[in-house]
Amino acid sequence: MGKVLDYVRWRGDLTLDREPFNSLDAGLFAAFAYLPFDSSVKGHTLEAATKRLIQRKTLIHSDKLEAELVNLSDRYKNMHFLDWSHLSQKKPPVQFTAMTIELDSKTILVAYRGTDGSMVGLNEDVDMSYQPEIFGQSVAADYLDKMAKAYPDKKIYTVGHSKGGNFAAYALYAASPRLQDRVIKAYSFDGPGFMKEMYNQIEFRRVIPKMMTYVPEGSIFGMMLDHPERVIVVKSRMKHLMKQHNPLHWEVARNSFVMAPGLSNASRIIRSTFISWNTKIPREKREAFWLAFFTALESQKITEASQLTTNKIRGAIQFSHAYLALDPDARLIANEIISDITATARQYINLPFLSHNEHLKPLGNDSSKGPIVDDSYDGS
Repeated sequence: MGKVLDYVRWRGDLTLDREPFNSLDAGLFAAFAYLPFDSSVKGHTLEAATKRLIQRKTLIHSDKLEAELVNLSDRYKNMHFLDWSHLSQKKPPVQFTAMTIELDSKTILVAYRGTDGSMVGLNEDVDMSYQPEIFGQSVAADYLDKMAKAYPDKKIYTVGHSKGGNFAAYALYAASPRLQDRVIKAYSFDGPGFMKEMYNQIEFRRVIPKMMTYVPEGSIFGMMLDHPERVIVVKSRMKHLMKQHNPLHWEVARNSFVMAPGLSNASRIIRSTFISWNTKIPREKREAFWLAFFTALESQKITEASQLTTNKIRGAIQFSHAYLALDPDARLIANEIISDITATARQYINLPFLSHNEHLKPLGNDSSKGPIVDDSYDGS
């Protein structure tokens, strides 16, 4: 089996009028949103923009390969950038990047970038675990509205990976009914989903049929919250769960993703830990802790997650300094959170190494035919 970039190699000579837009195109553009473009790409073809990007000596190999394949592909190279926008701020935390691409004369695509590794972006992700709505979602909705008004005669796809997938779905929900009718599909790739108090709203349920989510069998971020929309579990050869998060690592065949039997034991156990944390530790306590924790990280001048992971010894020291900088009440909450996560993990620790059928009830890989999980984020 191949991966998404292999699909570009196999089918990249087929323009959209010969082979219609599909989920693999959506996955490619969700990943494409992470490439380091800037607002200067507006008005240029993807061929021209990627050609300039390829010339950068600092471009990492995987990004360069993706740019080169798009640059050479008849399917994508003549598409145009209509917009590229970026916003980053600390309070309220927003790390937002989005691009709009003209797919053909009748259709545009709005792609939202996920978390970029900054502490601001991580803060946003954490906020999603205890806030039904975050400020970045409203920024995403405003961006879709702006692009829709700029191109009033176009049909629209929204796509995104991780937090960007959540933004793609939220923007559809928050749009006016007239704009919602123009959106063909909102694709989320391993996006975290929503809380029940959000998706139980009539306005949200109206657009659920237009939402589509793909998650890898070892999904972590995609299992943080709930998915009332259709969800498909896909295969990935990557053993490391974090690497499975990247849709470019998912298996494809011809013009679609390859479905997995269902979520892995590890994914379902991690989800159980998220749910346990949510039900046992009140929302206000988690909010107070994370506010104190990110303030402590800022006091240590930690602005990127890589500062904690690149040099593990130095990162551990910086992390411990941030922990010690917490006030006593925040430290008690931190200890409570850590204890709860440890207890939940210990309860299930051996399950990933045992028989799936014997220890966890087999579930499906397509939520339209049966549940892919048997629990919900609100504990029911």
